[in-house]
Amino acid sequence: RVARGQGPRRIRRELAERGVDAAAASLDHEAYDWNRLARETRVRRFGEARPESLKEKARQMRFLEYRGFGHDQIRQALEFDGE
Repeated sequence: RVARGQGPRRIRRELAERGVDAAAASLDHEAYDWNRLARETRVRRFGEARPESLKEKARQMRFLEYRGFGHDQIRQALEFDGE
């Protein structure tokens, strides 16, 4: 799921639906760089350029939220400037 660009929230939800303990699945923040993954997922879908309009920013935020990323991860993915 990580390789497909899905975030920790979505993975945990899918595991819970299947009766798997998410804590045992090793989804802690040290195992993966969720901020980097959120940015890579956004770039794959929308390209490198930051959203110019509020409408486009909201669209990208909804996409990342659907993919299972948290608000901090989404914010960092949208504000990343390549530094």
